[in-house]
Amino acid sequence: MFSKKIPLLVLASILSGSMLVGCSQTGNNVGQSENITAKQILQNEDARLAISMAIDKAQITDVILNNGSLPANVYVPEGLALDEDGKDYREIAGEMGFEFDQEKAAEHWKKAKDELGFDNTTLEFLTTDSDTSKQIGEYIQNQLEQNLEGLTIEIKQVPFKQKQQLESQGDFELLYSSWIADYPDPLTFLETFTTTGKFGSNSGYNSAEYNKLVDEAKNSLTLANSWKKFAEAEKVLLNDAYISPVYQSSSAYLEKSTVKDIVKSAYGARNTYKWAYVEGKDSFNITSSADLPSLDASKTTDFYSFDVLNNIMEGLTRVDLDGKVVEGMATKWETSEDKKTWTFTINDKAYWSNGDKVTAHDFEYAWKRTLNPETGSQYGFIFYDLVGAEDYSLGKCSADDVGVKALDDNTLQVTLVRPVNYFDRLVGFPVFFPQNQKFVEEKGDKYGTTKDDILSNGPFELTRWKLEDQYTMSKNEKYWDKDVVKLQTINTKIVKDSSTGINLYEAGEVDSIDLAAEHVDKFKDSPEFKSTKNATTFFILINAGEE
Repeated sequence: MFSKKIPLLVLASILSGSMLVGCSQTGNNVGQSENITAKQILQNEDARLAISMAIDKAQITDVILNNGSLPANVYVPEGLALDEDGKDYREIAGEMGFEFDQEKAAEHWKKAKDELGFDNTTLEFLTTDSDTSKQIGEYIQNQLEQNLEGLTIEIKQVPFKQKQQLESQGDFELLYSSWIADYPDPLTFLETFTTTGKFGSNSGYNSAEYNKLVDEAKNSLTLANSWKKFAEAEKVLLNDAYISPVYQSSSAYLEKSTVKDIVKSAYGARNTYKWAYVEGKDSFNITSSADLPSLDASKTTDFYSFDVLNNIMEGLTRVDLDGKVVEGMATKWETSEDKKTWTFTINDKAYWSNGDKVTAHDFEYAWKRTLNPETGSQYGFIFYDLVGAEDYSLGKCSADDVGVKALDDNTLQVTLVRPVNYFDRLVGFPVFFPQNQKFVEEKGDKYGTTKDDILSNGPFELTRWKLEDQYTMSKNEKYWDKDVVKLQTINTKIVKDSSTGINLYEAGEVDSIDLAAEHVDKFKDSPEFKSTKNATTFFILINAGEE
């Protein structure tokens, strides 16, 4: 699983060469028509196809990552969705997308140059400033410049939070990004490229055929027909080449043998610490390669923030150590015969960290706030299975028309436009968490930006948050199920340099760290070495929207 196809010394030479090439060619647009812009080039289908075929993805997974990640030509990853017989959606949908093909990439690129009348052009490639993103960005730069004659790639490396902002604004030409599954269904990926979805709106992708197929899949009465339509939609998306999948990720990490009972999920928030403990102590010390952009559940989109939200807050349900859906803020839930109406009973012992009761009204307010166009949420689409949700998010109806209603303090009723078999899992995702209306409105734009500007209703609360340095979650004594919470503190140190993380781990200062590729060989035979396959796809997003 962790074999290498070329030595790391060779990779270093490649990356060094790509940096020199990028520097020497920056701004070199000799031969490009003055009337041709980067955006017009990216709107050309052959140019996008060329980019999709010009990268040898195996070198990224086998050499740069070296952690079990797999080259990907598809958007929906394997291991995400299984049917009643345990068959994977990926197996049923089959192979699609584009493999690395240097010759075909060159042919498509030449055709684009002939059609648009340019010889040389420069495209900006947006990535984060983490070590791994730098390495992958420089490798992709080298591949595109080497395999597409006349193309110069300028890498723009920024902190994760700034990258998220630029991405949400559509302020990029090429973007290195990823999507983590929110729930176990192909829709969690494919809906992001509908016209109003996160990546559809950011990249300018607007395919009536794709939208229609996704909508038909969502409303299919059988799983088999739903997956058939999803597969057709995915093929349309990949052929249009606004997205170029690179790899399905795996995580290699070191973890002390004393660490027990962390719930790890392939989708949604990755880690649940409610039941976790560390033998011999009451704290758990870890690292993160990036700070938290925001803890406003209506606005955040990144897995760092989702992980923290998943532990300082709680939705209607949770998934336990056995992978089963268990109670969270809801003690029970019922569905109508057609599975379009769900009724949740809110736990009468649930309180916010400021002493307020958690009520059904907190859920109604939170969901409608996320859908409100004025909020600017990129996750509003995840609520579109609710009656009236999409129309409200588009300003076509009022909040009163949305299918979520607090019948009283302890009863939440949800009305759906279609049966959603996984809805009890979906509501455990952080975007569905409750919000205390009075607190949110008092904080205004500050909500979710500091430890004092967020309320907790989960197993922990955020007690320290020093930007770009560290943050601490401490046991929430007002949590309804506090007796099962064993950890007193979870301390996270922001460490962008992987070697620093290794030093902290070996010194016993942290209990778990993610491993960068250069450290995998050293530790892969250690009993503390672990790896997990994630339902996450990393890809290049091509912005071909309007000028």
